[in-house]
Amino acid sequence: MKLMITALAACSISVTWAYQPVTISLGTKAPDFSLPGIDGKKYTLQDFSGGKALAVIFTTNHCPDAITSHGRMVALVDHFKDQDVKFVAINSNSPDGLHPPELGWTVYDDGFEDMKLIAKAEGFNLPYLYDGETQETAKAYGAVATPHVFVFDGNLQLAYDGRLDNGRRRIGPVDKNEARDAITSLLKGEKPAVTKTRPAGCSTKWKEKSALVAKEDAKWKALPVTVEVAEASLIQTLVANKGRKGMRLFNIWSTSCGPCVQEFPDLSAIARQYAWQPFEFIPISLDEPSDLEKVKTFLVDHECGLPPRVGKRLKKEGRATNNFIFKGDTEALAKAMPGWNGSMPYSLLVGANGEVLYEHHGVIEPLPLKKKIVEQVWKMRGE
Repeated sequence: MKLMITALAACSISVTWAYQPVTISLGTKAPDFSLPGIDGKKYTLQDFSGGKALAVIFTTNHCPDAITSHGRMVALVDHFKDQDVKFVAINSNSPDGLHPPELGWTVYDDGFEDMKLIAKAEGFNLPYLYDGETQETAKAYGAVATPHVFVFDGNLQLAYDGRLDNGRRRIGPVDKNEARDAITSLLKGEKPAVTKTRPAGCSTKWKEKSALVAKEDAKWKALPVTVEVAEASLIQTLVANKGRKGMRLFNIWSTSCGPCVQEFPDLSAIARQYAWQPFEFIPISLDEPSDLEKVKTFLVDHECGLPPRVGKRLKKEGRATNNFIFKGDTEALAKAMPGWNGSMPYSLLVGANGEVLYEHHGVIEPLPLKKKIVEQVWKMRGE
C-alpha cells in the first residue's frame, strides 16, 4: 500500500516558541502568492483563477493526518474532473521547525525534494507547491494545521475553511466530506451549508519553532551513553523479542571496520527518527572488550544514548543499555543471529517474536530499511 511507505509525528504546538496563525475570515479575498511547484514551474494565484470554485489545500509530507488524507485529496480532485474547479496543494511546513522524531511515521522529510517523491508515490493529480522557505503564504491564509482546506468562490472570496472531511487518520471512505460539499454548492451557485470546521491535523511547523527544535536536539545529544559486555545468550534473547510487538534493529560492527564507520551516521539518524515509535537500535561491537572506552567514545560521537522510551523496560530484560561489545565465540553469536554470514557490517531488523523484517550484509541503503520500519509502524497502529 502506498500509504505504508509514507507517513507521522507529534502534532503539538508550543505557544511559547511557535508562531500563532490567524485564519482569514469568511468572504476574504484569496491572498496572492508566488511559489515553486514540484514540476519546476512558478505558480501565482492567477494560475488558479477563472473557475467557479478554487480549493487551496495546505498539506505536507510527514504528518499522519496529511498522509492518510492524500488519497482522499486525490479522490476529491478526480470527483470534480472536467468541472469548473481549480485545485492546488501547498506544503506549508518549514523543515527548520521540525524535530527529527516527528518524522517517525514516514520515510520522507518536509523538504522540497521529498515533495516530489511523495507526490509520485501517492499519485498527486494537482500542483504541489512549496511554501516552507518563507511560509508567507501559510501565514497570509492562516493555515493552522495539515491538512487545512480553503474553498473560494468564483470571485476568489472565502466560502469554506477547515477540514477536508472527517477521515482523520483513518484509511478508507468517510461519511462527512465538507470540502466536497462546499465545492458542490458553489458549482450550483449556492452558498455552502457548512462554512467552517476545525482542520484536525498536525500543527503547521513554523520556522519560529526552530529554537524549540534546537532545545530538543540538545536533550538528545545529552542522553547518557553506556556500553556493556554481552554474551550470545543475551543477544539471542533480544533477537527473539518474545512477547513484544516493537521492533529492534541490530547492527554488528567494529571501530576498525571502514564500511561500519561509513554507515553508522545513517543508522544513528534512523534511531533518532523512530525514537518515539516502538523501536530500538542495538549496536553490537566486535571490538575487544578491552576497547570498551574506545567503543563508547565512538558511540558518544554518534549520539547513541539510551532513549527514555527504551530505558523504562531494561531492568525486566536483565540489561542496562542498548549498546554492547560482544564477548565469546562468534559461532555462538551466529546461532543467535542465524542470517549473519560472519562479515561486517550486518544489520537485522526484527519485529514481534523475532520475525525478520529486514537484513543486510554490507553498508545499508537507508530508504529500504526505513520503508520496512514505517510499514511495521502502520501495521502496529492498525492492530
